[in-house]
Amino acid sequence: MPKLKLITSKFSPYGHRVEMVLIEKNIPYEKQEIALSAKPDWFVKDAPLGKVPLLYVDDKPLFESIVICEYLEENFAENPLHPKDNFMKAWHRGWMEFSSGILAGTFGMINSQNQEEFDLKKAETVTRLAILDKNLKFNPYFDGDKFSLIDVCMASVFKPLIFIDQKFTLEIFDLYKNVASYAEGVVTRGSLHKAIPTDYEEIFKSFLERKKSHLLTMSFSL
Repeated sequence: MPKLKLITSKFSPYGHRVEMVLIEKNIPYEKQEIALSAKPDWFVKDAPLGKVPLLYVDDKPLFESIVICEYLEENFAENPLHPKDNFMKAWHRGWMEFSSGILAGTFGMINSQNQEEFDLKKAETVTRLAILDKNLKFNPYFDGDKFSLIDVCMASVFKPLIFIDQKFTLEIFDLYKNVASYAEGVVTRGSLHKAIPTDYEEIFKSFLERKKSHLLTMSFSL
């Protein structure tokens, strides 16, 4: 078995999803958290996009979270996270890509500097939730009773979205009860709880303060 070392940061949803896969598949790994505001030289050299996560496989680096998740799925047989059927596998991969758009909208809201920008990003996110709501079968997961790689991606996406929705009373999920129930379910997954740092809320608040987020003009309570 290759030696695996995950390089991530505490706040990275992309790192959370990779760590969830490692946990779900019972793969031994080492983890090192770095501060993206002070990236080590070795990280800059090995991460072409300058982003976490990075996974070292016997000292060889892989980058991009979905690529890393797919590598782990293909090379470690225990607890498969993709459907066996090739069409359904491709269908799930399409929605994995779709989930990244929801995450982009979430961080668009987080990084907004004024109400106009915030409203635009919120509208984009709500539109994506409406599309997901029409295509979601969940019982209790994306495509039935089997937890899959798409659920890993969605869990990492919905964790920060649910956080800001609840803390700032944004009512993002109000029209989409199907998605709301699904999202609440996947974020309670044990592997996500293990991947999320215990001081997540404090880290989130500090991130908002550093970004001078427009969200901070709204009431915030930890």
